[in-house]
Amino acid sequence: MAVSIEAYLLTNFGMDFLSAAIIARSLGRVRWRRVTLSAALGALYAALCQLPTLRFLGSGLILPLVSITLAAVAIPPDSFRSAVSTGMALLGGSVFLGGVQFVAMRLFPGLGTAFLLGALLGAGALLAVTNLRKRRLVTWEVHVFLSACGGEARFRALVDTGNRLREPFSGLPVLICERGVLADVLPPGYDAASTSGVPPGFRQVGYGALGGNGRLNCFRPELCLVDYGNGYLKSPDLWVAVYPGKMPGGVRALAPPIVSAAESMPGRAGAKRTLG
Repeated sequence: MAVSIEAYLLTNFGMDFLSAAIIARSLGRVRWRRVTLSAALGALYAALCQLPTLRFLGSGLILPLVSITLAAVAIPPDSFRSAVSTGMALLGGSVFLGGVQFVAMRLFPGLGTAFLLGALLGAGALLAVTNLRKRRLVTWEVHVFLSACGGEARFRALVDTGNRLREPFSGLPVLICERGVLADVLPPGYDAASTSGVPPGFRQVGYGALGGNGRLNCFRPELCLVDYGNGYLKSPDLWVAVYPGKMPGGVRALAPPIVSAAESMPGRAGAKRTLG
């Protein structure tokens, strides 16, 4: 069966886009421009593999390297290990989507919507797989991703059972984090505003400890995701308090106890604001 180059490119672009977007969503790191660029490069790669002189590009040795590269374009890696794992996830997702689509087209030969039906079924199944973390997870240290004021912050937080702070109006728990860690998510001129009062959009929460007591400025992040070691999930609703100096004991952030046993919920990445 002959297929036009335009249809072939568009098909591969669509499949690569779906795979990259779903994998990025599961990690809470959807950046649509990067996902689109990755899908376009993947479609071009698939087309080049069809040329007789370049068929070697589709070999079992090169394909994983290409998948890792495309994953790094769509989702900037934090380490070599994360680049490899994301690349393999992208490769597996693409193969899975392609397989479901192939089955749909074999079951409904000649049906023009079989291709679209297979893509939708495959995407739905892949989304279901990435949401299988709906179970309780308990840990004493978590990785946190925050998004606010057009910036992002990634850091480790120690779950502190003694952290009982609550934002006074909403009653929501408060995560305490050092000012230096939150530099990219605080509004411009935060330091100047904080010396003269509460910055716009912030509230104050009182705290007490062995070293004394005081008040901390806190804000509601636009997006907060928590990684329990199995991928990023939507965190419980909370506020983030800005600790002005260095926290004692080498800890840079203290998470409230509710974070240590949070039941996963559908991710918000890309729902309210895309990352990037």
